[in-house]
Amino acid sequence: MKSDTHQSTETGFAQSLDMLSGIGPKSMGLLAQLGVETLGDLLLHMPRRYEDRRHITPMAEAVLGENVTVRGEVVSARNVRMRGRMSMAVLRLKDDTGEMTVTFFGRGFLANSTFTPGKIGLFTGKVESYKGPALKNPEYELLSGDDEDRLHTGRIVPIYRLTDGLSQRRLRRWIFQVLGEIDGSLPESLPPFLQQSYDFPPYTEALQAVHFPETPEAADQARKRFAYEELLAMQTGILWARHQVLDQETGIQQVINGAHLKALGKALPFELTEAQDRVISELFADMVSPRPMARLIQGDVGCGKTVVALHAVAACLDGGHQAAIMAPTEILAEQHALHLKGMLEPLGVNVALLTGSTANAKLVRESIADGIMQVVVGTHALFQEKTQFHRLGLVVIDEQHRFGVTQRQRLAAKGVSPDILHMSATPIPRTLAITVYGGMDISLIDQLPPGRLPVKTRRVTPKKLGGMYDYIREEAGKGFQTFIICPLIEGSETREDLTPVIDHFEALSYGPLAGLEAALLHGRLDPSEKDAIMQRFKAKEIDVLFSTTVIEVGIDVDTATTMVIENADQFGLTQLHQLRGRVGRGSVQSYCFLLGKPRTEDGKKRLEILCEFTSGFDIAEADLELRGPGEFYGVRQAGLSDLRVADLIRDVRLLDQARRDAIALLECDPALNAKEHQALRKRAERFGVLNV
Repeated sequence: MKSDTHQSTETGFAQSLDMLSGIGPKSMGLLAQLGVETLGDLLLHMPRRYEDRRHITPMAEAVLGENVTVRGEVVSARNVRMRGRMSMAVLRLKDDTGEMTVTFFGRGFLANSTFTPGKIGLFTGKVESYKGPALKNPEYELLSGDDEDRLHTGRIVPIYRLTDGLSQRRLRRWIFQVLGEIDGSLPESLPPFLQQSYDFPPYTEALQAVHFPETPEAADQARKRFAYEELLAMQTGILWARHQVLDQETGIQQVINGAHLKALGKALPFELTEAQDRVISELFADMVSPRPMARLIQGDVGCGKTVVALHAVAACLDGGHQAAIMAPTEILAEQHALHLKGMLEPLGVNVALLTGSTANAKLVRESIADGIMQVVVGTHALFQEKTQFHRLGLVVIDEQHRFGVTQRQRLAAKGVSPDILHMSATPIPRTLAITVYGGMDISLIDQLPPGRLPVKTRRVTPKKLGGMYDYIREEAGKGFQTFIICPLIEGSETREDLTPVIDHFEALSYGPLAGLEAALLHGRLDPSEKDAIMQRFKAKEIDVLFSTTVIEVGIDVDTATTMVIENADQFGLTQLHQLRGRVGRGSVQSYCFLLGKPRTEDGKKRLEILCEFTSGFDIAEADLELRGPGEFYGVRQAGLSDLRVADLIRDVRLLDQARRDAIALLECDPALNAKEHQALRKRAERFGVLNV
């Protein structure tokens, strides 16, 4: 180092990277791309995996199919031209026992620039065959022949995430340099009883073990320690922020089992499922509490979330308050309004619809402000400044991930500490739910209404299209309806491979589906046109509805039994599942047909998952493994992007344990004032953004 770093952890870890020898402005720029800007960042840039280089395999002993690390000298290197512009580097290596070929497909330039004869390196990969035993596209690392090589071979070696222009050797050297300056006196950052309870190594020892472990077991235990610590800080921050809000607010103690709720119970034409009854009880427990409700209802498409929310609305009305239901699209808001009017107006409740296209919006707003309208359903228009409520007591937000935190808070601010109920038909794995929605209580409706049959999903090849169209005609003859979904409204010069809905509507309604009553729905139509088409579809006046994903949520027609999705690989798994959920609402077997040949392996995998699973939660778990957590709604605002070590797929048990420990910590020390909690408190503050 260029100067002494024997300072406190906080001060020393905050030092700039140019304290290290060999790091200048260019290297600092490369490290910044990895989120590494201080010495502390460098030490917390954890290995993504390890290579066990304690045992070098002699080339003569390399066995086909085994993973090996060989140490060899480059005898020759050729840049072999292939078809098109592709090239391949072909190396010949030797050691004291024999020779071996190494190939790098698509990287012929390495033969000219990197692997000149005489260079010595380590090559790790699976033994395959190419004119004898060979390694194809192995991991490699060139050796310098100096004392530093001992850092990169003969041990369990860390492999880090890199960026172009940065090598494993340089990164290892800098981390080793910083670790060498640590004198073992770094203070413990975990509460001592937790560190001892889980037998985690002390902080300094864990840093050494996670970067340069003596054994694989030591590396694993050290990584677990840092992952747990990270998850504990996140969960503590989320729960702490929530407690601060709840402790400062006095909510509305709603009336349960009043006149409206009793009347609703008598008016329901069906029995509730056990899951619905359970979640309703959880809602009522929140609503009678002096604290404001902050709850998320998660449930698969068609599980009956809306009728559960309706019970909360009725309880709110019994207390003399208004309820607001906000949806992300006008079509969904209109569907909710129709459903609520049908259920509540016979009970003497006034229900209003307020969207950007409401014709008499001024009069509607006046009736809301006067309290005449007891239930208001709408879109973003609900949280506009000119929309005022008389006595708002309950806010229901459907498909809540489509609204930002600020938008949701603006609507809640229309009342005085109203109860807030979120609903989502976009299942996400429990690990992400705990993280993204950690500031809320979570209720799960994990049953479908009786009589519902899972939708069968099939891939349809071009040869079978005729049979599919015949099936659609047969279904129409029985009084059942079909959706045909396309990814585009009109043709695009840049995406000629995708099916535009306008062209498809014309081609099929005058071709294979001629004679059937067909209609076209997409986002460019006027709201009145959309509404008229949906009313005709619900009235069973349309056999086939051609549409874009505008119908992804909110359409509930029990005679719709067939869903056809063109260019299916262009949609995400969650979106495909939502589209499939538009059918299968009745007791008749429904089908979802996926068209188009996948262009990528991920696209192919998505369609395979959809054909295999019917549960949205199973699909979400598979999607998490396929995409990783960063692609799910809301994760960035929940602080997930700040995670350096924890992996929410791999560390689900650690997350559960960290949440339980965070709850226990806050029960015994609500302000985290104890001396042993100060380090945790500082880390927790970074995650303390309440996502409600």
